[in-house]
Amino acid sequence: MSVNTLAFTLRLAGLLFSLPFSLAQRTPWENLVLADCGIGLGPNGGSTSREMIYYDGNVWTGNGLETFRPKMMVNVPWSGSYPWGQAGGVSATMPNGDVFTVYINRDIKDPHAAGDAWHKYEMDKPLKCYSYHQDRVYQLDDGKWCSSAYVCNHRGAPYVKPDGDACDAL
Repeated sequence: MSVNTLAFTLRLAGLLFSLPFSLAQRTPWENLVLADCGIGLGPNGGSTSREMIYYDGNVWTGNGLETFRPKMMVNVPWSGSYPWGQAGGVSATMPNGDVFTVYINRDIKDPHAAGDAWHKYEMDKPLKCYSYHQDRVYQLDDGKWCSSAYVCNHRGAPYVKPDGDACDAL
């Protein structure tokens, strides 16, 4: 085997060995908002939809209640019971194929840790979910507003200012 062939083989082996690590999704700043939308407009004054809203960074801009645009979201269909806290948790598939599963204890009040979430792209890195109720987090295309019920992330607090400081409330 020539020196060039050996060098090429070693480079190729190194590339192939590092491939799973380079393709691994690393999302330490991600946030998953579990939201209730159209509150007061649904049956018996309830919400009209429930959404999992994904941000690959901060949710709030730091300018009052203003939020960034989410990266993606998915509707969580009504299954006969409120999804955030139902027995066995709830799962939903995002537009990119990532599946999020959340388990929430609805008895926990703001702004405390109330459960956990996982997604298939990083099963070994669960997100901690915090009870965190804020109005007007996102406006749907039909004009209805979504309010956060829970915020899940890796950051140790439900809300983190864009400068990185954790706080309990806006």
